[in-house]
Amino acid sequence: MEQNNDLDIAKEMSLGYYLTGVTILAVAALLGFIVRLSQTGALGNVPQLYYTLMTLHGMAAFVGWGCFVAMGLTWYTLVKHLDSPLHSTKLVMFIYWNFMVGVLLLVVAALFGNFGGSWVFLYPLSFYGYWENWAAFMWNLGVALAGISIILYGVEILLTIKKAGFGLLDALGFEILKPSKWKEGEKRVPLPIVPLAVIGWGMIIATLPFAYLLVYTLLEFMDLVPRMDTLLAKNMLWWFGHPVVYLILFPVVSFMYSIVMDYTGHDIIGEKWAKSAWFVATVVQNFIGAHHVYADLAQQQWVHAISEVGTYAIILPSLVSIFSITGTIYLYKFKWDVASSYVFVSLTFWLLAGMSGWVNATIALNEFVHNSLWVVAHFHTMAVLALSTLLFGMAFHIMDQYKGVYSKKMAKDALIVYVVSGVGFVHLWFIQGLWGGIRRSYRSTPESLNLFTWISLVFAFFLMFGLWMNFYNSYMSLTQSGEKVKEEVAVAAD
Repeated sequence: MEQNNDLDIAKEMSLGYYLTGVTILAVAALLGFIVRLSQTGALGNVPQLYYTLMTLHGMAAFVGWGCFVAMGLTWYTLVKHLDSPLHSTKLVMFIYWNFMVGVLLLVVAALFGNFGGSWVFLYPLSFYGYWENWAAFMWNLGVALAGISIILYGVEILLTIKKAGFGLLDALGFEILKPSKWKEGEKRVPLPIVPLAVIGWGMIIATLPFAYLLVYTLLEFMDLVPRMDTLLAKNMLWWFGHPVVYLILFPVVSFMYSIVMDYTGHDIIGEKWAKSAWFVATVVQNFIGAHHVYADLAQQQWVHAISEVGTYAIILPSLVSIFSITGTIYLYKFKWDVASSYVFVSLTFWLLAGMSGWVNATIALNEFVHNSLWVVAHFHTMAVLALSTLLFGMAFHIMDQYKGVYSKKMAKDALIVYVVSGVGFVHLWFIQGLWGGIRRSYRSTPESLNLFTWISLVFAFFLMFGLWMNFYNSYMSLTQSGEKVKEEVAVAAD
């Protein structure tokens, strides 16, 4: 009974985080549509509008999905698979409200201060532009608060694992080095917990240098410290900036393990191989961010080489997980439902997104796609088609156990709309990138690509509509009785 109560508490916290995140994402999608529309010239010569909304769109999408949804759904997964309560529900709520304050500062900086330094606000860009210093200061402060919550998220994961009686090194994949752990009947760290431990540890390490950069920047705004070396600042940013992508990806893999185990009734095959891959990720995840600065010729060549090799290595958890999950679905009877349909779509586009990312990570190929719309297509393929679909699926999976899904038919229809429009939307970016389209340009460049931008808006509209369908379905599921409850009432009436 106590375990069920702990799981119910975690479930409610996860769904609270989720509803907040998907609300923010619904707004972010609208901002993204306006940003894309402004590139056609239909809104006039509006670079300030473009850069401000692009900045807010990028951060809102990341905060919505990464910081609220992916992190929030973590709480349920931890309690379920550890069979143990969270370390501190008070800390979980502090993380939530601290994020909310950070979000408020970001909104004020963008909408009232017109900050438009891009969501990655490359140093020292914050010091130059059409915005006031107070807006840049507030933006950096908001991001700093988000960074504090991300560190605490990692701490809560690790302390919850420790509270459940598992060794932290074992949870990070080091369990593969202990032969005694692989004897029949031996208690091991549940596989869905390992990606969460890896990102928890990774975010603590990755966020510290970024936090230093943010604090230094805030002090620089107040003229208390001298200007920082620009290349050093960029490396500190990307030390965090790339691993933070795994703040969404690694929990998504954990959720996928969890759902597939539930819907097959079996453990994921190849557990030892999967944990071996996560062991690699534990080691290399914080040493690959420099692949974002291949174009900086002042960077030492050995740094580029390490980043390229490390990026190839970090692909292993994805490849092994895709193989293991697909094998589990194939070997055992897989229950097809709303959540499992979203899982299968996510699995498919995860591979596509990874392949386009391999292009970005290869120095010889990066020379051609760097700072082009190909890069935008890559991370939107990952975020929109691979990660978002699984996050929706995981949320529907939990909601089905909570009050029921308001409309499973709507969820399935939304998936079809979302996927078809998403594929068209991102592939037009791929085409524009290969034909010379420049990233972060407020007009389609070159002008000959403007037709593709107009066509993409049709796909963008339906993509946004599919997302809003899921937002509405989620809201109704959490505020009213879902189909599951309706069915139970109907049975009782009979």
